[in-house]
Amino acid sequence: MPLEKGDVLTALRRVKGPDLTGNIVDLGLVSEILIKNDHAYFSITVPPDRAEELEQLRLAAEKVVSGIEGVSGVTAVLTADAAAGSVARAKPTPPSPTRTVLPIGRAEHPRVQAARAKGATGDGAGPRQAASGTGHSVRAQAVPGVKHIIAVASGKGGVGKSTVAVNIALGLQALGLKVGIIDADIYGPSQPRLLGVSGKPRVAHGKVITPLEGWGLKVMSMGFLVDEGTPVVWRGPMVVSALSQMLRETDWAGDTGNLDALVIDMPPGTGDIQLTISQSVPLSGAVIVSTPQDLALIDARKGIAMFKRVEVPILGIVENMSYFLCPKCGERSDVFGHGGARDEAQKLGVPFLGEVPLHMEIRETSDSGKPVTVAAPESAYAQIFRGLAANVWGEVERAKGTLTPPPHLELTDSGKNLRAAFPDGRTFDLSAEFLRVVSPSAEVQGHSPSQRITVPGKKNVKITGMTPVGNYATRLAFDDGHNTGLYTWGYLHLLGREKDARWTKYLEELAAKGLTRE
Repeated sequence: MPLEKGDVLTALRRVKGPDLTGNIVDLGLVSEILIKNDHAYFSITVPPDRAEELEQLRLAAEKVVSGIEGVSGVTAVLTADAAAGSVARAKPTPPSPTRTVLPIGRAEHPRVQAARAKGATGDGAGPRQAASGTGHSVRAQAVPGVKHIIAVASGKGGVGKSTVAVNIALGLQALGLKVGIIDADIYGPSQPRLLGVSGKPRVAHGKVITPLEGWGLKVMSMGFLVDEGTPVVWRGPMVVSALSQMLRETDWAGDTGNLDALVIDMPPGTGDIQLTISQSVPLSGAVIVSTPQDLALIDARKGIAMFKRVEVPILGIVENMSYFLCPKCGERSDVFGHGGARDEAQKLGVPFLGEVPLHMEIRETSDSGKPVTVAAPESAYAQIFRGLAANVWGEVERAKGTLTPPPHLELTDSGKNLRAAFPDGRTFDLSAEFLRVVSPSAEVQGHSPSQRITVPGKKNVKITGMTPVGNYATRLAFDDGHNTGLYTWGYLHLLGREKDARWTKYLEELAAKGLTRE
């Protein structure tokens, strides 16, 4: 028989209330019961000052429900009214503008609290004050296995935020970083379609979720747990609980080590869900996506204001659908206007990261589950997204105070080698062949060891030119026509440090695939 709400309530009546009087159901503490694929989700309302001691109550509730025959899983979350009040209530009331529902997590280790108190961006900047002005704060808890978390947000829907988010993530990967993406748009998940990924995540070692992979990115999304055509009809606390579980109970590190960056594809708007994520997750910064017209920019301003209010650094603004080039005649049309986001960035004093055109190839590749950054890595559009990613990463490093300073670059041996002398005293000699085969655009095609496209026949390649890109990268041109690789200072420094290991791996790949350097 299928699991029903009545079964869950019957089981929960066995759980005593906070003061061992009555049970949590009759005391009116249980709400938001949802059953999906025999997985039970529910909330338990507790006093905020007793959340830590009542964690055992939550565990007891999960245990009794998990004992019901046919249950595939249980997720219980403690919630609390922001205002003090009586625990016992006849019936839980839904959230309203005057009532703030805050998720209560497990207690932090003292060392984590001490590290967070330092207030460094990206590793848990100190507790952020709730924007509602209630006086309660939500503590930003670190996400295991993740070094930096980047939110990609928009003030409203329909501006192409998810497409920009996934291509920025793939662009970061092209820079040699380990990257994941989480689809925080619970009500309208897009990443499974954009990345062409399907299936159910596996649960390992008890409660740790193994993320799926798409084009080299580690991916988590509600779209993996709910059919594409099935609406998610959850209230705020359930959404927050699901997001918290996907963030903190996913094995992001896996066998490959900690992620350098986790991109959060935020839900559109500036509501309770967005605010909770901004306050409870140690964001390294936020990228705002907007189209050029005033209507979209009005909402983009609201998004920027929200992040500033909770002290999240603004990494910059992206102008999506910036212009349209006719594929037949090449005539340019500013369908939604042009330059609005750039002007807005200047007014607000935040970086302008770049503009993305409205083009059929971007739309077609996104719909096919193979974003343009991987479908056509040498295209102008992939190059645009890699440039955006480099700009984003530069701003992340700048916010952290770890931006790699520019090296002195010199071509030697008639372009067969590049010498990079960094201010930290390290000097690396990198061959043109090595730089060519680890070009960011080439790495974008190497989504996993089984899918890697190894570039052969580059033994005699030479570098013909270097073009500075801002104060964070150079674009190298090779005599085989390749000129789309954007080498940030950080990436060149990484290549210098890992040159021997990467070269050995490249030679092994050549041998395994029957290819040669000639």
